This record gives sequence, structure tokens and C-alpha cells, in this order.
Amino acid sequence: MKKKQNRFLKFFAGIFKFLYRILDKIIITPISKLIYFIGDSISGKGRIDKLLNNSNTLIYLSLVLACIIFYTIDRKVIDLSDQGALVLSNQTIKAEYNEEAYVVDGIPSSADIVLIGRKSDLYLAEQLGDHQLSLDLTDLSEGTHKVNIKYNNPINSLDYKVDPSRVTIVIAPKVSESKTLTTDILNTDKLGSTLVISNVELDRDEVIIKSSKEKLAKVASVKALVDVNVLNASQAGTYTLENVKLIAYDEKGTEINDIEIVPETVTATVTITSPSKVVPIKIVPVGEVASGSAINTITSNVNTITLYGEDSVLDAIDDIKVEINVNGLSEDKTYQETIIKPTGIRSMSNTNVTVKVTMEKETSKEFIGVPIQFENLDSSKYRALAKTAEETKVDVIVKGVKSILNKLSADDIKAYVDLSDLSEGTIRVPVQVTGSDVRLSYTSRTTSIEVVISKK
Repeated sequence: MKKKQNRFLKFFAGIFKFLYRILDKIIITPISKLIYFIGDSISGKGRIDKLLNNSNTLIYLSLVLACIIFYTIDRKVIDLSDQGALVLSNQTIKAEYNEEAYVVDGIPSSADIVLIGRKSDLYLAEQLGDHQLSLDLTDLSEGTHKVNIKYNNPINSLDYKVDPSRVTIVIAPKVSESKTLTTDILNTDKLGSTLVISNVELDRDEVIIKSSKEKLAKVASVKALVDVNVLNASQAGTYTLENVKLIAYDEKGTEINDIEIVPETVTATVTITSPSKVVPIKIVPVGEVASGSAINTITSNVNTITLYGEDSVLDAIDDIKVEINVNGLSEDKTYQETIIKPTGIRSMSNTNVTVKVTMEKETSKEFIGVPIQFENLDSSKYRALAKTAEETKVDVIVKGVKSILNKLSADDIKAYVDLSDLSEGTIRVPVQVTGSDVRLSYTSRTTSIEVVISKK
């Protein structure tokens, strides 16, 4: 109460000083000069002159004038005394209850206050700023209750309305359980292109979550949010991140509010590495060259490329394929191709490659009795055999430059049939042929065979 009185007195003193300065500048000083001029003109250095030259006289006069103005305001003589209203929006509500024992749902975060009264009182209320909204739940037990929002109303002469003035709340006992802590890494795209977070170790594996039984049943996970922006890592190494925020989520990944997590934050040790792998670039011609022509050489200015990414991603990549369109090609040509970055790779040492292709006259060579392989059969359930002995091998015609064909052997050719998603029965499947040298074209004289698939 004494603090409110002191605050009121300081406020009143401030108004008085402000009014004094205004009155002194606008009224007292000009009137004093006018009276001095009149007195001096009439009687020279008479009583009026002596009176106005006395500093105490001016102070008393200012005080009288200030009191007159204050009286006019207080008696509603001027506009400040008119009735008005003041809306204080989004005022915070403080709820009082045993937070260790209970969970309360339905408490609004804020409410609006409408003050009604004299403008001078409204101005004073706005300047004080001591507006408090509260919900007293200390005497309430478990269950559903309707409670009035209380307002402290620091200016008793004002009327007020609170919106909402009454709320429905539900009080439930607070329970707790332990939850395994996982990690969620944010803003990974802000990390250097050659860097990856290889490991995150938290200073604890479990946390305690507290709330009502119904809310705890919705919690599917509690995650520590490791933010790369906060980490501010520019090179490989080990970094310590303190006060990592913890968030509770439901099974759909939506954040659950009003869940108390103990502790509220954890410390994370983040290991950043720069794993890489060097793989060859494989140039793959696509399409059929012009009749009578064959590819002699394929050369590129980049033969290997360094990839940066997660170890698991790098392990699955053995080469990078770059396709060039040779359809209808009959003469030498230079290609400028973009190297497509594989999924999961963060960075590559090269993004473009120049490929030169030279052409020569086409010849052909036939390879007799290339064995047919069965591929992509579910060997745990089935076995496959060619229907006839003649269908276990095929003859293959290979076309290309003579000097390359002379170096080719039957072991460099692969004939196969794809048995993906096939079950038992006798099925005709197409024969496919490939070879180790992409400059050559391979064609099987037998286009298809019958395969007998049976259960093991």
C-alpha cells in the first residue's frame, strides 16, 4: 500500500513540476514583464518594481496559479474532466494454485480490461501501469470449476470490466513418468557443404515428464533440439552445446504444450566430421549411333570425383554415371555435361565434365554360346531352369570398332533374363545382353526363352 501511495505522490509531483514550467513560461514571465513595464512607466522604482524583483513573490504567484489550474481540472471545468474509456488489451493472467500437485486446463493466457471514468483518472491509470489479473484456485479441488478473473484496480474512482470475466477450468492431479530422450537436428542445411554431424551425445538418456494422466498418454517422444545455427561450426571437431531445449511430441509429430519436462534443458556434445569418398566417373552413351558408324574412344577431363556425405550414403556409391546422347552420331563430338549429385551427397569436388567422343567405321563380331544367367529370382522360395537345353545359351552379335572387337572375349559379355516378381510356372521372358565396354553394342540372336520356375 505504501508503494502505491509513494508512486501516486511522485506522479502528482511530476504533474505539478510540469504545470509550473508551463505556467512560468507562458503566463508568469510575460505577466511579470508587463507589470514591471507598467510600474516602471508610472512610478519609476516604486513598490511594484520592488515586489516583482523579489524572487519569493514570483514563486508564490506561480503556486497560486498552479492551484487554480489544478482546481479547474479537478472541478471538471476543462476537457480533462470529461468521462471516457480506456481499453487495456492482452493483460497477462496469473493463476495461483499448487503447481506441484495439480495440472489446470482452461486458464487463458490473457484478458482485456476496459476502464471507465474521468479522463484525468484514466490518464493516471495508464501511467501507473500497475494492472494485475489473477485467478485464485488455491481452495479448489479436482474437477471442473467456473472462476472469476480478479482485477486489482489501482484507481478506485474508475469502473472496470474484464473480458472474459469468468472462465471454466479443469483441475486434475499431476502425475509423472520417465521418457527416453532422442535428438532432432535443426537447420542441417546451414552446415558447411563438406561437413556432417556424425554423432550427438546427450548428458542424459531419460527425462521426467509431468502433467495430467490424459496428456502424458499422448506423448510419443521427447526430443532435444540441436540447432546447427547455434552450434556455429565451421570445421570438423567436437562441440559442446548447453541449454538444449526439450520438446514433447505426439505420434503425429505435433508439439504438446503444458507438459513439464525435468530437466528443462540438457547439454549436447556434437561431433562433426567430413567423410569423403573418391569414385570413378563412368560415361554412359545413350541411344544408337548412325548406321555404319561406331564409337572409337570416349575421354573426359575428369576421371574421378570426390563425394562428401554420410558414411552410409558413401558406402552405397561405387561410381558416378554421366549420360551422353549419341543417337544418330556419325562424327566426332565434344559434350559439356552436368554431373548430377546423388541423393544424400552434400557436396562434390566437380559439378561439370567435358567428354570427347571419336568415331570410326563400324564392324561386327559374333560370339557363340554365351551362357544365360537368371537374375532377381527369390531364391529362398523358387528355383529356375531353362525349358530346353538349347535355351541355356545364346549367340551374341557385337558391333563396334574393329580394334576394340579384337580385344573382346566372351567373358566380357553377359546374357541374362530378369525374373523379378515371378512365381512358379512356365514363363517366356526376354533375353538381355550387356558388355563391359560401353563403346560397343550387343544384340542376342535369341530374343526370348521359356523358363520353368518351381518351388523349392
